[in-house]
Amino acid sequence: MVVVVFDADVLIGFLSRDDAHHAAAVDRMRRALRSDTQRVVSAVNYTEVLIGPLRTAGGAGARTVDTMLTRFGIETIPVDMTLAKRAGAVRVRTTLKLPDAYAVATAVHAEQHSNGDVRLETFDEKVAHAYSQLRVPGGK
Repeated sequence: MVVVVFDADVLIGFLSRDDAHHAAAVDRMRRALRSDTQRVVSAVNYTEVLIGPLRTAGGAGARTVDTMLTRFGIETIPVDMTLAKRAGAVRVRTTLKLPDAYAVATAVHAEQHSNGDVRLETFDEKVAHAYSQLRVPGGK
C-alpha cells in the first residue's frame, strides 16, 4: 500500500481553480485516488487548508474542505506528543516553518507506522528536499 501525505499547498491548489498549481494539484489528486492508497494530512496542515475557505465563505467554506477530505478519503492525523516532538525536531534541523515541518514529520511518522511506500505531495521544493534528507532509510 502507498501512503500519500498531503502538504496544504496541494489541497489548496486542488480547491481553487485560480491557484497557479490547480492543474498539477488535480493531477496529483487523481494519482492519489488509486484504491491501494491511504491518504492523510496532519491536523496542522488541515488548518492551513481551512483558512482561505473560512475567509471567503465562513462555515460553508469549512464544509467544502471537509466534504473534499471525506469524498477523497483523506484522513486527518491528530497532533499528539509524538508527532509534535517529531515536527519540533524537523523544525530544528531545517529552515522550514512549523506548518511545513508538520507535513514532513507526518510523512516520516507514516514511514514508521505503515508497511508501504510513503509519498509526500508538496509543491514546495524546500519541503520536498527536507523530506528527502530526513526520511527513514528503507522506509522503517
